[in-house]
Amino acid sequence: MVVRTLAAVALVGLALLTGSAADEPAKGTAVAVTEARAADIQKAFADQKGKVVLVDCWATWCAPCVKKFPHLVELHKKYADKGLVCVSLSMDKYGDEDEYKKDKVAKFLTEKGAAFPNFIVADPKKDEEALIKLLGDYTAIPYMVMFDREGKKVWTSDGEKLDDEKLAKLIEEQLAKK
Repeated sequence: MVVRTLAAVALVGLALLTGSAADEPAKGTAVAVTEARAADIQKAFADQKGKVVLVDCWATWCAPCVKKFPHLVELHKKYADKGLVCVSLSMDKYGDEDEYKKDKVAKFLTEKGAAFPNFIVADPKKDEEALIKLLGDYTAIPYMVMFDREGKKVWTSDGEKLDDEKLAKLIEEQLAKK
């Protein structure tokens, strides 16, 4: 079961990551959402060596997250063909378990046209320590983290605050490094 789950995560991630911005589905076209553990997420990031990875940790119950999410979609559209991989990491399971609905997350992502790897942290309480080691202290969302082409963490939103223009500049700087 675990092997099949890991294989499914890898296949979904690979299918999403090999597409280009030109062949993205339009807003309203269903996008894939995968429930994943910390190890699956870490592997998905490691598989992106050679690309710049921008991760957005968010949740549907977080108003600031919902407000900022369209910017991630815009960044993806602008830079995907240049080597940026945007990843959404839903923390919806940190909320009230009775309120959690995978369908709600998928609907939101579909409405926003999030045609990039989308994960829901399957067990945030058990994986918190591993995710903090991987991402930094993502527990105060919205939270973003960027990894360079070698997989090294180069920026987190809890550190230097970047407006949209400065974030775009940082992305361009990282993409320019070969």
